[in-house]
Amino acid sequence: MKRSRNIIFSLLLFLGLFLSACSSNSGTSSTSGSKSSADGTTTINFAIHVANPKDQEPAFYQVIKKFEAANPDIKVNLIGKEQQEHVKSIKMASQSDKLPDVFWMLPSSAAELEKADMLMDLTDFIEKNPEIKNSLRKNMLNTYKDSGKLYGLPYQPLVTGLFYNKALFDKYGVKVPETFEDLVEATKVFEKNGITTIAKGAKDDYSVWAFLTMLSRYGYFDKINSILAGRESYDNADFVKYYEKIDELRKVGAFPKNVTTQSYFQAVEQFLSGKAAMLDSGMWDVQKIEKSAIGKDVGFWWGPTFADGVGDQKISSVVPAAPLLVSKKAGEDKAKKEAIYKLLKFYYGTEGTQIMVENQVPPMTNVTVNVDETQHPVFKKLVDQMQLQDWKSQPNQPDLVIPEAIATSIYDSIYGVINGTYTPKQAVKVVEDKISATK
Repeated sequence: MKRSRNIIFSLLLFLGLFLSACSSNSGTSSTSGSKSSADGTTTINFAIHVANPKDQEPAFYQVIKKFEAANPDIKVNLIGKEQQEHVKSIKMASQSDKLPDVFWMLPSSAAELEKADMLMDLTDFIEKNPEIKNSLRKNMLNTYKDSGKLYGLPYQPLVTGLFYNKALFDKYGVKVPETFEDLVEATKVFEKNGITTIAKGAKDDYSVWAFLTMLSRYGYFDKINSILAGRESYDNADFVKYYEKIDELRKVGAFPKNVTTQSYFQAVEQFLSGKAAMLDSGMWDVQKIEKSAIGKDVGFWWGPTFADGVGDQKISSVVPAAPLLVSKKAGEDKAKKEAIYKLLKFYYGTEGTQIMVENQVPPMTNVTVNVDETQHPVFKKLVDQMQLQDWKSQPNQPDLVIPEAIATSIYDSIYGVINGTYTPKQAVKVVEDKISATK
């Protein structure tokens, strides 16, 4: 009987090992990733924040297709969902430890996944690819780090500033501004001629991108950590000066008379129709501007420098957008990890960057790219501004490094001064009160 039991146990053990081996060699496909298939193909499950990547993110989609063509042994399985649904899906997958291999995520949620130890450390990838490490802008590498671990890389850069209609400046004999004083003088001329200087719409309170960069020229990134920690106050002399400049622009008529009831999208149309000299916006509006009647006349500007500002005034805004993340589990599969490394190397390398640029996505790196100015004049001007050697980007957008409630209070404070409902002193107090309330 004892011998029989040993034989049965040995057979069961052999059968278990056999089935396990078969299972590990089969090509499964699930949210959590897959092993290499029997034909040697490795599948990377890549989840993205749009329902139709081909139409909604054509630059990204083309990079993936070119990568697959160059690497026939690697299949990229794109999982596309609308952003809200995508974020919810990732959070649910994280609860059952079934994250996709590579995925897009909102910055705050990415930080939570890192704290839960669910992400692969990408430091090894960067160190093994010094050409990418040296070409990526420094803030692209530094934003998604925690305790020395690089847990994410930017999906795309976020470039914001002021588009301007050069034809209107020429028509009224106004030079394109460099300083705040230049901007005030230009505003006075435009106001006399019934032209809005800066198209804006307060109904979409987040639409203050260029004004956030101006806040950086008053020492925002030197102060913000101490402000959040309670060692300094948002109600400080430098920030009051910043809001006083906005108030001065309001008084000379820089903003639309209907700014309080106008939306951001109406502000865009005001600019495209030639009724405003400037538009506070970013890279996402390039194609729309180029297709408009004023496209050939539009330039791009980082905004004014300030004589009473803090530190270097030549601050641009080329910051990392939401990150791409790699699940920790994917990094534990040797074949999959090697395939992901190849994909990232292609994505952030010269060829991937050029494909993105050809689809009007600005480069995240300092590599030389070719832009057809006859086809894409506005995009060419934006890229030229990015490559100015004496301008340095703020590390991130000011509203992306603070809690959402405080960011919203900053939007409110800026538009409050633009609308004339807050004085500069009241504006800084609005934000300081919100910071105090969130502690």
